[in-house]
Amino acid sequence: MPDSTEIRLAAERTALSWRRTCLGTVAVALLLLRAVLQAGWDPAALAPGIAGLVLLVVAGLGYRRNLRLHRGAGGSGATTIRWTTVALAVVVAVTVGFTLFTPVAGW
Repeated sequence: MPDSTEIRLAAERTALSWRRTCLGTVAVALLLLRAVLQAGWDPAALAPGIAGLVLLVVAGLGYRRNLRLHRGAGGSGATTIRWTTVALAVVVAVTVGFTLFTPVAGW
């Protein structure tokens, strides 16, 4: 049976993992939003714009989970993981959809 130190260290590692995820997600979201601003808000920039905004939501979820772990509120984090998965699936679906159908639509 693990002792309290091992459990505390595991929570700290998980919190740091969420923090790294947040930083990476914010960096990608800012790059996508920068591409949207440079494209001039035309319809082709819609997919990166949506993806960037959803990734900012993912970063917020991860940051919230990070704070909860630092405060000692453990739990499984299933809700955060579930919403993160849904958000990333939306990003992939929107990006793939616009990539496949943009030439067809004539944009």
